[in-house]
Amino acid sequence: MKCYRVFCGVALGIIFALLMAVFPTIPVHAEGELITLYPAEGEIGEKIDIEGGGFGEGSYVYIYFSGDAANEGDDIDGEVTHYKLLERNIRVSEETSLHPGEFNTYFKVPEELDDGESREDVHCGDYYVYATYRTSKDIIAVARFAVIGCKIELAPEEGTVGTEVKVSGEGLCSNKEITARYDDSEVDIISGDTRSDEEGQFVCTIIVPESTVGNHIIAVVDESGSKPETGFCVKPAITVNPSLQAVDGIVNIRGTGFEGRERITIVLDGGEIFTTPVTLYTSLHTSLHTNYYGSFNGSFIVPPYPAYVGGGTGKVKAYDDSFNVAESELTVVAIPASISLCPTTSLASPGHAGMELTVDGTWFIADTTVTITYTSGDILTVATARTSESGDFSVTFTVPPSAVGGHAVTATDGTNRVTTIFTMESETPPMPVPRLPEVTATVEGETYFDWEDVTDPSDITYVLQIGADSDFAVIVLEKEGLAASEYTLTEEEKLESSEKEMPYYWRVKAIDGAFNESGWTAPSAFYVGTSWVSIPTWIRYIWIGLGISLAAILIFRMRRRVSE
Repeated sequence: MKCYRVFCGVALGIIFALLMAVFPTIPVHAEGELITLYPAEGEIGEKIDIEGGGFGEGSYVYIYFSGDAANEGDDIDGEVTHYKLLERNIRVSEETSLHPGEFNTYFKVPEELDDGESREDVHCGDYYVYATYRTSKDIIAVARFAVIGCKIELAPEEGTVGTEVKVSGEGLCSNKEITARYDDSEVDIISGDTRSDEEGQFVCTIIVPESTVGNHIIAVVDESGSKPETGFCVKPAITVNPSLQAVDGIVNIRGTGFEGRERITIVLDGGEIFTTPVTLYTSLHTSLHTNYYGSFNGSFIVPPYPAYVGGGTGKVKAYDDSFNVAESELTVVAIPASISLCPTTSLASPGHAGMELTVDGTWFIADTTVTITYTSGDILTVATARTSESGDFSVTFTVPPSAVGGHAVTATDGTNRVTTIFTMESETPPMPVPRLPEVTATVEGETYFDWEDVTDPSDITYVLQIGADSDFAVIVLEKEGLAASEYTLTEEEKLESSEKEMPYYWRVKAIDGAFNESGWTAPSAFYVGTSWVSIPTWIRYIWIGLGISLAAILIFRMRRRVSE
């Protein structure tokens, strides 16, 4: 039994020795296997140095080149199926060497990957270099490598959302369909090439999509996987609509290219203004905010700044919380100067002469003199005023006598000239009532005339006429503009004595400040001189006859007394 056991032990030893001779020992997986590429990018066919460290001393290493991304512990032919075996049986330095566990070699960037399950061309983009031990396909070290040689250029290289960007490239695979990508999302090619040409070149145009401020990646990918890319810098921008608006008008404002989800402040000519948010994101906020892509929409009302009196161009600026700023111009329509009258007048509610009329003005030139004129045949200057710093003024004047109807009230500061209408009343004043002289009265040459007062809102003056006949075909005297309801003839105006058959006649009428006239009073006869003149002729003849008879009787009696 003991001999049997010894025999078995010897046999097992011989078998183990034979196995070791046929199958070399698999090295123990060392900690920290590392491969480094010099350089870490290059074109197809370029020589690349590779250094390894931390490998098992005296072991053999395989090097693979693939576009499949994998990690340490993954398998070649498992997770990595498209590859090129670059080097095999690379001998790692022995423990007794100066640098144990290391190796140095090189490879050339291949044109194709043809050692995996299917063939694939190598193109521009990211690739990976994997290291395994000879006796295993477990990946023990990974290095990233960028295949270059294809490139794109942008014109322009920076701009706002919505900018048309010309993309030109070269080094792609020939005759391949291409797609454009922006931050790894496909965007439309709006014009130009959609395939590379025979030499792998193309020129196309895209539009920068909604995106935040700063750098973004634009790439072009062909069917083979080539993916040259470069950066585009987005700048913030705002637009206003309409770009021409009047004070108190609504302006819509849109912004793009700001930071995402930040508060926006709108400033107009240095002053922050209230805005109305309209974006969905702002439903929980009282102020304007950007959305996830740095865009916003809102509106504001053009404030009545004094600087806009004459119109001009305003600066609209938008700031986010990160102090990104964009600006635009807003043309403000000149604010028209205006005036109003107090009280207001119309045909239904006219004014009258002599009333106090206040003129209120707005949006005239600030701190200057405004002249107020009233048109009544002639242009009368009725007042002046000084405007405030905001171009306002208020001044009162007395309405002068003027005709019925509309009269222009004008305010001017030398630049602005504004007119409104004052409506003068048209109501006829009452007819005066004559008092003195009474009908057929005999008066002195310096006659006194009197009539009852007439009242009217526009004030009253009177016209007195004295005629030689009841039709006033012959005017002996006319006095206009009499303010009092009486008049006494002067020495120069003294009337001559009148015959009984030829009395004088007088009449009077009232005229108000709007030149509305009453009717004339009825003609009233009067005499100038003694009462004899006023006696009818036939009575005077009787009296003369009676006088002569009385005188004859008296003479007869006197003679009779003398004779006795």
